[in-house]
Formats: sequence, structure tokens, C-alpha cells
Amino acid sequence: MFDLLWVCGWSVLVLPFAIALLRGWAPERVRRHATPWEIRVRAVALLVFWASGLAVPLARWGGLDAEDTAFFAFPAQFGLMLFGAGIMCGSQLGERFRRQAMRSWTPDEARGGDWGPPGPRSVG
Repeated sequence: MFDLLWVCGWSVLVLPFAIALLRGWAPERVRRHATPWEIRVRAVALLVFWASGLAVPLARWGGLDAEDTAFFAFPAQFGLMLFGAGIMCGSQLGERFRRQAMRSWTPDEARGGDWGPPGPRSVG
């Protein structure tokens, strides 16, 4: 009974947020700081977290006893959680590097013009 409640509750909690992020629906403060690609990558990470939450109950429903569940399902759950965390951290790092690159550009570089040598120009 607990497994059924866990699967239903976990799905009701996580799936709507993941689907909304996949569709690009995010709060204004998130859309202001992240590109649409980064929002979708976070949605994929959230779906991986959702799958990790379902690993143990689905293994129990599959007929594994307690010892087999501990041997197979818990490492799978842990691996999926690490994979989701890696996706999320990669998205955060990509956002940080993009912001840093945008700050280091001059206005001419951001517009795509004047790729001449840097420094003052000699008048002559």
C-alpha cells in the first residue's frame, strides 16, 4: 500500500513541474536568468529524479524480495540521483559561464561589429 501511495504522490508532486519546464513554462525570474535550453535541461534532470524515486517501488512490484531490492534497486536509485544532479549542475555551470562571457564582451563585440585591434587608434 505504501508503494502505491509513494508512486502516486511522487508523480503528482514532480511530473507537473517537469512537464511545465519541458514546455518552457517557468516563473519570470527563472526565464530572466536562464535560456530556454537551460530550462529544458533542468526539466530532464527533474524527470531523472522522478525515475529515481520510482526505482525501489517498481522493483518491489516486480517481485523482488527485500534482499534483491536492496542489492539491485538502491544502487539504481542512487545512480539515477547522481545522474540527475550531474545534469542539474551542468546546467548551472553552463548558465554561469554564459553570464561570465556576456559580461566580458564589449558592446561592439556583442553587436558583432568592429573586430579591429584592441587599444587606442593612432591618428595619422
